[in-house]
Amino acid sequence: MGVYYFYVNDTKQQYFCIDPTHRHIKNYALGRNIGSRALSYLILENDPYFTGVEPHPLVGSWIGDRFFVAGDDYYPRFEDITRTYTDIGQAVIELLVELSPSDLLEYGGFDWLIEFFQSDGDPIRITPQMRKRLSHELRATYYQFPNPDLARVIEAYKEYTARLQSGPSEPDPDP
Repeated sequence: MGVYYFYVNDTKQQYFCIDPTHRHIKNYALGRNIGSRALSYLILENDPYFTGVEPHPLVGSWIGDRFFVAGDDYYPRFEDITRTYTDIGQAVIELLVELSPSDLLEYGGFDWLIEFFQSDGDPIRITPQMRKRLSHELRATYYQFPNPDLARVIEAYKEYTARLQSGPSEPDPDP
């Protein structure tokens, strides 16, 4: 299975991993995946004049804090962190969807988004605001740059929304 990684803020006692399968982040992905993009927003100055990024409570919230990447096998406090620190993964993914949903495609990738829709609510929930923003972004991107991979993402999104509309399935009554 290997070592999995979290982004940890020791100062605020927060952590996140926004991998939709919650298999966490592998070593090869550090610095070049959606988690790294999310971290960049947390350490970005919260001033739209200089950054071009809309103000948001999480943008820049880790500036000046002690933060690091912790591996489950390498860091002795790993289990304590996941048990006692606040998981901000939900808030971080909402930040990405609100500020730049195209980052989910660019840094997460097609398969990441498909898994995100298939694993809704475990561990990250897709809110109604996120659904609306993602729907618009996916349609606009596909209109400009149609391709088979994006079509797979849109199909996964449609299946996800169909599951929402059908509601929870009822168990079959005993014969």
